Amino acid sequence: MSGDNMFLDPQYLVLHIAIVLIALSLIATLIHELRKPKKDPNEDPDTKRMNDMLKD
Repeated sequence: MSGDNMFLDPQYLVLHIAIVLIALSLIATLIHELRKPKKDPNEDPDTKRMNDMLKD
């Protein structure tokens, strides 16, 4: 097993590329979601309806 390095084996190249692409897309999605401005919960019609019911 001394010469077998899974990370440098060309047989696993596609696997490693896929793992890197998945990781990058997850990180990019996370950054995108965190940078998005928070939606005001009062704009939701269901929330407005609940608030109106609670006021009565």
